[in-house]
Amino acid sequence: MSRGGSRYGAGRPGSHAKTSGKRRIDIRQLHRSGHLDEVRRMNWQWSDKSSMGIAVSKESVTFIYQYKNRDGAKVDVNQVVYLDWTRCHYGKARPWFGCPRCGRRVAILYFCILPACRTCARLVYPSQSEDALGRGWRRTRKLEGLLAGGEDRPHGKPEGMRWATFERIRQEISISEERRNEDFLRYAARMFPKVGRSTGNVP
Repeated sequence: MSRGGSRYGAGRPGSHAKTSGKRRIDIRQLHRSGHLDEVRRMNWQWSDKSSMGIAVSKESVTFIYQYKNRDGAKVDVNQVVYLDWTRCHYGKARPWFGCPRCGRRVAILYFCILPACRTCARLVYPSQSEDALGRGWRRTRKLEGLLAGGEDRPHGKPEGMRWATFERIRQEISISEERRNEDFLRYAARMFPKVGRSTGNVP
């Protein structure tokens, strides 16, 4: 179960299942790889080595797989999901899944026994259950990722970046770290109120 602010042990367990813990299919990935260009049948495999069959046509995608019910028996699934194509500039078209439960156009389907959109599957993004510390760490890592890495130049200026941009990002990292430290002091004061009162830390 995901916890926010795990570096300081300040996270709280989320009440909903996370998108990161579910198998999913992104229609943009299928489209970019050319799998929707012609009628075909293929085998799709996830990183955990689980797999399913996919039958593709211009109007629909059929997912063919098995799951185990509560009694441990295997149940065959042959779920047809209809596609909706919207026009883009220059005459191109963009495909969408039609959620089998609500019918909304979505780019990603999650497989919680049967395929569904994130809303119908009642899933949340991991960031939605983060506390202030978790959000602070995520923002800092995102900013640090914009700078040059490596042991010789940690958080150095990438080649081609303007000095003004580099200094702005460094300042934002510094501000993010200060806010995270303040959040930690507030958390410590809540968890250890006697220590907070004796040291005069942030209430």
